[in-house]
Amino acid sequence: MFGLTSTNQLIIVVALLFIAFAITLIFVAMKDALEDSRKIKARLAGNWKEESTGTILKQNQAFQNFANHLSMPDEEEITKIRARLSKAGYYGKSAVKTYYAVRILCLVVPQLIFMLNWAIFMPQLEQNLAISISCGLIVAGLLGPPILIRYKMSRRTRQVRNGFPDMMDLMVACIEAGLGMNAALLRVAEEIGNRYPVLKINLDLLNIELRAGRERHIGMLNFANRVNMEEAKALAVMLRQSEEMGSSLGKSLRTFSDEMRNKRMMRAEEKAMALPAKMTVPLIIFIFPAIMAMLLIPAGLRMMEGFA
Repeated sequence: MFGLTSTNQLIIVVALLFIAFAITLIFVAMKDALEDSRKIKARLAGNWKEESTGTILKQNQAFQNFANHLSMPDEEEITKIRARLSKAGYYGKSAVKTYYAVRILCLVVPQLIFMLNWAIFMPQLEQNLAISISCGLIVAGLLGPPILIRYKMSRRTRQVRNGFPDMMDLMVACIEAGLGMNAALLRVAEEIGNRYPVLKINLDLLNIELRAGRERHIGMLNFANRVNMEEAKALAVMLRQSEEMGSSLGKSLRTFSDEMRNKRMMRAEEKAMALPAKMTVPLIIFIFPAIMAMLLIPAGLRMMEGFA
């Protein structure tokens, strides 16, 4: 068939089956979201009519049976994944579904591309090498999305940690100027947004929770969990203790701000002190061999001339 060997034909068939399977998975994952969107639009347009339960079951029975056989994590695992995604900056309702869809695509799509290229454009490739490449793509597809999530988490946490002392200084200024805590949080979110956008997003979420009626200490704990910082958790505990004991909020915030600034200075000093140790290995690997070559090569040449 088209000048292809039986092995290449089998590879193409398997690749096409993978494509069909991937399309089915994507359709099943997106079907519920599209159905919910259609219902919302119909309700907003005022022409929504409830369909009979029997009709819905008949239309969705095949897809539901297939979806029920998919291996999905339990509620506890979904909660952990959602928390990890929120720390990485993905706050959407469908973030978990999108994450799993991306993981499936990272497994399937590279395999499809490689198998089709192997069958059509690289038929002379050895089978053992092809299997090794395929296994490498599987490992990369499995480990790639979690590594990316961890990288984004660490990057956002680093940005929040750098901006946290500035946020505390602004809060102290707002409180001492006579603003309430909620108004101070709104003002700080507006002022700090251009330099620290990640911190602004989390402050906006905190302000939304407070406007919705959530208690302040619970909202601050949620804020601390989102930014993934021990300093934010300490701030939440300090604010709650200050409210319960009736102490001055401005003085408490100023003391806490000074502590945060001292910690940032200590981290900078630790990095500066660790720099010589980190530079030792590059010096040994790159500079020391060059110096030895400059010293020994001329002497070696003179010795060779003398023996000659």
